[in-house]
Amino acid sequence: MNKSLLNIISIGYAKRALETGTREQERMKLYSSAVEQMHIIVFTKKSEKFPDLQQIGNLFLYATNSRTNFGKISSAIRIGKKIISDAEGIDWVVSSQDPFETSLVGSAIASGDRTTQQIQLHGDMFNPFNSGSSLIQIARSLYAKNVVVTADKVRVVSERIKKSLIRVGVDESKITVLPIQTDLQEFMEVGKDRLYDKNTNNIKFLYVGRFAEEKNPSLIIKSFASIASDFKNASLTMLGEGPLQEDLETLISKLDLNNRIKIHSWTDSVSEVMSEHDILCLSSKHEGWGMVLLEAAASGMAIATTDVGCVGERIKNNVHGLVVKVGDETGFSRAMQEYLTDNELMKKHSQAGLLMAKESVLSQERYLERMVDSWSSSAG
Repeated sequence: MNKSLLNIISIGYAKRALETGTREQERMKLYSSAVEQMHIIVFTKKSEKFPDLQQIGNLFLYATNSRTNFGKISSAIRIGKKIISDAEGIDWVVSSQDPFETSLVGSAIASGDRTTQQIQLHGDMFNPFNSGSSLIQIARSLYAKNVVVTADKVRVVSERIKKSLIRVGVDESKITVLPIQTDLQEFMEVGKDRLYDKNTNNIKFLYVGRFAEEKNPSLIIKSFASIASDFKNASLTMLGEGPLQEDLETLISKLDLNNRIKIHSWTDSVSEVMSEHDILCLSSKHEGWGMVLLEAAASGMAIATTDVGCVGERIKNNVHGLVVKVGDETGFSRAMQEYLTDNELMKKHSQAGLLMAKESVLSQERYLERMVDSWSSSAG
């Protein structure tokens, strides 16, 4: 594709972008190939010892290398303002990774006539299930609402988040929907080799993700427990880590299911784990996109999920999986039981999911075009 005349300053937390050879840095290099200049400012601590500045062609990577959290913000503002002052007469798109700390930096940098501000939202923060009760959470939510309403443009990863923003007063014309692009090839390799005619008596359920409140992993355990006595050869694996792990272990023991439900530490070989399981379970209260759903579909897994993230856009109820209401433990256990008693349904959803995943992957060039569009439409 032809290189755009855009000049981008991005503020975020992606420390892996500062490390040579990582996927994150390769992705930044890819983005920079489509614009004139790309400057990435990353919040880092001084103790992490990243270089202050790395240049790779027209890609510039900055580490704040700060001693305190406030220092990260002030250092990022200083770096951003210097970038702009050293390039007088150039128009800039200033893109913040979230509507919180990075947007403070973005707002301070994008205060001139030749700058526009874009806010990115990867999560459905205005979903009713994502409302916080502490004063700090309420204050952050109010600040974030003001930021997204007043920003020049907002990029979100799903139609679900777009609708959520419109409800809080964001002008629909300012919102660009661009999902996260992830390489699904290793998962599709699992999917094409999957054997679908499996005895339902030995079905293996799988959860992949953080053990955190918003993921509601205990719902999956309780749902499995309600049908475990009727399906004695079925099993459940919980793959992940997080603050609720001890609580989950206690719950499993209380339900006397230590021999049926196993908690495994996180691994980067998720596709390999998926190849050994049949049904992906996701019980989240809210998701931005829910990439694990697409990874599972690409792996040829049937899916039992709450109505979050890309459900409705990519994962369709009774086409690629079974969808239940958020928090519906009875509905979730019913979905698990339905797969356990209907091998043809599991096979049908598995194969449809793999086909959908193949068709949903954008080419690298097309994704770049859409990313540039999201920036250029911000540069009004």
